Amino acid sequence: MEFTSETEFAIEAVQDAAGLLAPYLDDERLRSDSARQKAAGEVVTEADKAINAFLIERLQHRFPDDAICAEEGSPHDDVNASRRWIIDPIDGTRSFVKGASGYSLMLALAVEGEPAVGVVHDPVNLRTWYAVRGGGVHLISCKSDEPVQSAGAEPRLIWSPYADDANGEHLRIELGLRALDRVESFGLRAIELAQDGAGVFASRPGSPNVWDTAVAYVIVKEAGGTITGYDGAPLAYWKQESPLHPQGAVASRGVDHARVLELIRKYLPRR
Repeated sequence: MEFTSETEFAIEAVQDAAGLLAPYLDDERLRSDSARQKAAGEVVTEADKAINAFLIERLQHRFPDDAICAEEGSPHDDVNASRRWIIDPIDGTRSFVKGASGYSLMLALAVEGEPAVGVVHDPVNLRTWYAVRGGGVHLISCKSDEPVQSAGAEPRLIWSPYADDANGEHLRIELGLRALDRVESFGLRAIELAQDGAGVFASRPGSPNVWDTAVAYVIVKEAGGTITGYDGAPLAYWKQESPLHPQGAVASRGVDHARVLELIRKYLPRR
């Protein structure tokens, strides 16, 4: 399998980084006290910063010539680099602060501008998934490593807990989806789509960053789905000065993607 050493490294690094969450998991006050408003609707905690620094150090030691893009900052980034690691230390920080499930740790490798390796770790349920270009999606649990098997369920809408529920229901009904499930982490949304077999999730233009979507990109593609911007164009992971996806991100599997884009623009419009 291509990128075997990178994948093995990413899995181990993310699982080791999750150990830094231990002091916070059973201490609501510690999580809340360390949380700071970063931008509209975004928070950062000391745990985010610690995991961010940990993963940068590990990457620098193992792959010193690779660029590193990280949500909480990195001195080693280069948007023109042919190999660029992308870190989201805690994807779904608001859920983490609340002590709820729905957050994850994510690490991806983009090669020539396209994510090729993606790892997402769920520290609540102690499960790790990874996807590799051409290698499918896998689940590591209880020391086993197995391909993710689609349940073949009817498509569902995987919606942000912070998006408008009424619009979500309208979108679900028009697309003929069976349920609306609320998950904050982009990585865990992609895993649900891969495991369920069909579904839709999206984020508005200008709201997701490359660190939100890079792991999801690999998972969705390897699960046989489609992920694009609102305009239907591929998502960009290099040669862009801003980490934001100006056309948002829309993922689907088992549903007509053109129809999804049409209705997403209606029910989850640009801000």
